[in-house]
Parts: sequence; C-alpha cells; structure tokens
Amino acid sequence: MSVEAMSRLRLVGLKSDKNKIMRILTHSGRFELSRSTDYSGTVRENDASHLDKIVARQVKVSFAIDFLYALDTEAGRIADSDAREVKKGGKAKLDFEYKPLARGQSVRAEVNEDDFNDIAASEYELLAVCEALEKISFRKADIKSERAKLRSRMAALEPFAGCPLPFSFAGTSSTSFILAYAASNAIVFEPKAEAYTERFDGKYNCIGVITARGDEASVRAQLSAEGFTVSRFDGDFTAAEAISECRSGDARLEKENIDSIKTGLSYAKYLGKLKVLYDCFALEIEKAKAEFELSKTASAFIIEGWVPKCRAEETGKLLSDASENIVYRFSDPAAGEQPPTMVVNPAPVKPFEDITNLYSPPAYGEFDPNPVMAVFFFLFFGFMVADAGYGLLISIAALFLLKRKRFESGTARLIALIGICGISTVGWGVVTGGIFGISGIPSLWFNPIEDPITMLAVAIVMGVIELLTGYGIHAYKSFKKKEYVGGILDVIFVFTLFIGVGILVLGMLVLDNALVQSVGTYAVLGSIAGMMLAGMYGKKGIGGKLGGAFSGLYGIVNILSDVLSYIRLFGLGLASGAIALAFNTLGGLLFGIPVVGYPLGIIVLIPLHAFNLGLSLLSAYVHNARLQFIEFYGKFYDGGGRLFSPMGRCTKYIVVKSGQTK
Repeated sequence: MSVEAMSRLRLVGLKSDKNKIMRILTHSGRFELSRSTDYSGTVRENDASHLDKIVARQVKVSFAIDFLYALDTEAGRIADSDAREVKKGGKAKLDFEYKPLARGQSVRAEVNEDDFNDIAASEYELLAVCEALEKISFRKADIKSERAKLRSRMAALEPFAGCPLPFSFAGTSSTSFILAYAASNAIVFEPKAEAYTERFDGKYNCIGVITARGDEASVRAQLSAEGFTVSRFDGDFTAAEAISECRSGDARLEKENIDSIKTGLSYAKYLGKLKVLYDCFALEIEKAKAEFELSKTASAFIIEGWVPKCRAEETGKLLSDASENIVYRFSDPAAGEQPPTMVVNPAPVKPFEDITNLYSPPAYGEFDPNPVMAVFFFLFFGFMVADAGYGLLISIAALFLLKRKRFESGTARLIALIGICGISTVGWGVVTGGIFGISGIPSLWFNPIEDPITMLAVAIVMGVIELLTGYGIHAYKSFKKKEYVGGILDVIFVFTLFIGVGILVLGMLVLDNALVQSVGTYAVLGSIAGMMLAGMYGKKGIGGKLGGAFSGLYGIVNILSDVLSYIRLFGLGLASGAIALAFNTLGGLLFGIPVVGYPLGIIVLIPLHAFNLGLSLLSAYVHNARLQFIEFYGKFYDGGGRLFSPMGRCTKYIVVKSGQTK
C-alpha cells in the first residue's frame, strides 16, 4: 500500500547486442526508457528514415485491416438487401456465402511469443496481402466513380426518354428541331414565332419544337425564359437507347464490385495475422523512437531508464543471460530526479486507483492516498444509493461480467469498482430499510423518508471524519518532513474545534446540560483563537501577523464550507429512495387495474427503476469523486506524479505473452 520504489538502470553494451537487449527490455514489461545522459564522446541518432519506413508499413497494414472491415460492412448491407429481395421473389446480388467478420473485441488477444515471432517473420507475405487489398480498393474507387458518372448521365437523359428521335436529328434544310423539357408538367409552351410543338409521353414535360431556321434563336430564348431546358446531347442514338446502355454498364460495374468484395473478403483469413503484424510494427516503432533517446559511440550504446526496485534483480538476470558484453547498474533516484509512479495496493483497492488518477497520480515518494480514500468512497457510494436491491443487482451484474468475459484492465477495474461499491449499497440498504423503494420494510437503524434528520446527521459525521482524517494525514506528512511545529499548528485547533462543536451539540440536543454546553462553547472559542494565533506563526511584522490572524479566522469559513459539502450525501441518498418510492406508488396504481394490472405495472416499473438505478450510480460516482478531490485531497494531497509506463504496452490488438512455447 505504497508508491513503489524505483531504480534507475544504466546499461552500456555493444551495438551488436543492441537489438537483443532492446527486445528483452521491451518484452519484459518492466522497463521505462528515459533520455540517456550526453556523455563526452557520445552522439545521438538523428536519421528518422528507418522510423519512417516502419510507420509506412504499419499504415499499409492498418489500411488493410480497416478495408477488410469496410468490405464486411458493405457485404452485410448487400446481404440484408438480398434477404428482403429474395423474400419478395427477387434475385440475390451476392453470389457467394457471406460470413460476417467477428467484431466488438473488448480486450486484446493473448499471443505467445513464438507465434508472435512467426507472424513477424511472415511480414513480406502479409504485406503482399495488404498490397492486393490496396489494388482492390483502388479498383473499387474507380468503379464507384464510373457508376456515379453513368447515373449522372442517366439522370440527364431521363427527361428525354419519351422522344423517339435520335439526338442527331436537327431538322431539315429549312427547319430546325429543338428538344427541351420543363420540370413541371403545368408549364405549357406557346411559341411566339411560327412553330409546331409536339409533347412526348413520359413523366417529364418533354417537347419537340419545329420552327424555321431563322426563328430558332428566338424560340430557344423563349424556351429558356419560360423554364425549359434545351437538350445538349448529340449523337445517332435515342435517349432510351443511351439509358439502356448506361443501365447495362451500371449492372456490369455492380457485378464487378460484387466480385471485388468477394475477392477482398477471401483475404479475411489473414485478418488475425494482420492485427498481430500491426502490433509488431507498433513495438518496432517504439524501439525505433527509443533510438533517439540513446547515447552512442562507434561501437557501443548507452540505455537509461526506470525499473521497479522489486524487479531490478530479476531484470538484471535477464540482461546477464542475454549477453556477456554488457555492463549495467541499478541505482536509487538522484536528488532532483522525477521517477515515474507505480502504486502497489491489494486487489480490493486497485479499482479505486483510477479515481485518484483522474485527479492526479501521486508524485514519486508521496503518501499513497488510495487505501484511505477507498474506504470513504466505498461508504459514501453506498450511502448515496442506499438500496439493498439495487446494490445486489449491480454486484451480481459486475461479478457475472467479470467471470464470463475478458475486458481490458481499465474497463475491468471500473466494473470491479461498481461491483465492490454494490456491497456497500447493500449494507446501507439494510441499515435504512431500502429495497427497491418498497415502503414498510423495517430498517436496522433509521428510515431516510421517516427520519431525514438522522440521515443528515450521519452524512455530516461521516464528512467530518473524512476531513479530520485528511488533516491527520497532513500532519503525518509534515512530521515526515520534520516540520513538527507547523504540522501541529495546522491541525490541532481544527481537531479541538470539531471536538468542541461535538460537545456543544451533545450538551444541547442529547444531555440538555448547561455545563456541557459551556465546555463546548469555550472549546470552540478557544479553537478559533488558537487558529488565529496559528495563522500568525512564522509571519513577520505587525501587518504580517494581522494578515495571518485574519487568514486563520477565514479558515473557519473554509472548514464550514467543507462540512456543508457533505450534505450532498444526504440529498442524493434521500432523492434516490424518494424517486424509487414514487415509482412504486405509480406502479401500485397500475396494479389496481383488473387482470392486466400486475403485468402492466411490472412492465412500467422495470424501466423506471433501471432509470433510477442508472441516475443514482452516475450521481454517486461523480459527487463522490468530487468530495474526494476537493474536500479530502485538498487537505494534504499534492499529486503531480507521472504513471509508470513501461515499454511494450503500446499494442492495439494483442498482448505478447513471454516465455511460452508452441
């Protein structure tokens, strides 16, 4: 339950062993690279061409993976359309058996090291697959473009489909033939010049106008002015013939597109290997980037980085077994160095680390607040939901999900966190008699609806306990720094203030004793005076001391504000129970309906309670985190750490399991 001590690794080796050493450190999962020192006589890598080549190959693989999924999506869409068409008695377009690709991978697959190396060795074969898919994608793009042109041409020809004359017909030696159409059938062309007009059958208002050649220009101008579009086509074919040709071409291209999908999906058998190769390149990119962090000479290289102290001996053995031509040393962090942070906590506390990390990881060497924060987060979460039925549901659901399916570590920790907090929710539900908001269930202590004052008091007391814990940790950190006087003055009067308030409340509300009330009053006044004097400590001059006294007095306002913040525990807990009770009341009205009442009530209540549960969980998580970040951590926590990020964890699709054989 602490921030793990780190050791700095410095290693010098021959260039011939560099790739082997980098591979061991990367696959160990326990080494974080840092920029090595610029020793005299060393240089750094400045040629990025190797890195660029690896990135280019990874981009090829990434495109191939995405393209296979795009083909799968397109094939699925066509298959759905085919199913509807066949149901109507039509014909399917796909001429092959379509099997959807597996999707929705929630966790990276585990690949043993031998299989990983075998796939990495088949790089050129898999890159040939990528190139084949790339060619298919280019052809598909051409097909799409050609089909778009054909459809655009058909759309332009469609208005003239009713005309039986070829577009090449332009009239006689003395007359002109003009073909035009209007978007609306309501438009009637009445030529001002002498002309003959013929309307052709069809869904468009298509007309042919025969007029004298001398009047052609005026007729064209009138047609344009009245909303007609004159044909610009030319050729010895009719519109219907051209449309038929376009449709034939579109059908041919559609068939070619289907064939390209079929050919492309035939490479789906390589999808798993392509994903492994993608991550192989990811690791190679990581190592290539690491080259810029190393110091080198003509024949040697220097690596520096961080290894958890508890794994230093094991890591050293791996390095020694790998090569005799290396020299390495583990050392403690030097003054001014900022090692990465790796916290070590028992399994029940691990899920709560993500809450702290949302705020800021602890700095190296700082007190790890997670075990203490986890207790309060656990209690507050259950208090704000306070329903045994809800808690049982979320705990069982979390356990079911974690047992039946593998998740990435972050998702798994979140599910585990909700499941653990479900236990607290069950406990508080039993204490308050809350089970799905059903009224009349006896409580072990108090019922929030019937006795809200007790619930408010419990919320404030829990808040005060957390605040005092925060002040206590602040004193502990001050003592570790040997700031004994400052540590005592910062917290002692805060403790006596709360003790005095407690005695005063006890004397007023419980014992009704004037003497106890007086003791509480004097304790409160003495604490206020003490806080003002503590604020003056270390200040110079009359102005500084007065300012310090005022600052100490103002601190009381902050303490009051902190205490009042914990009223949200009461408000959210009461709201959750009240909403559940209101929903049950609504359901009770439906239950009174003869015959269909109970089925209808249950159908209505399930989504309503699901909504209340979701809202309660979200509120409990967000407001709980807010209390920890501001009220609790604000008393002692510095943060500002950087999480330990070892090499070898940059993969997207797989996790390489070391030390396994096929």
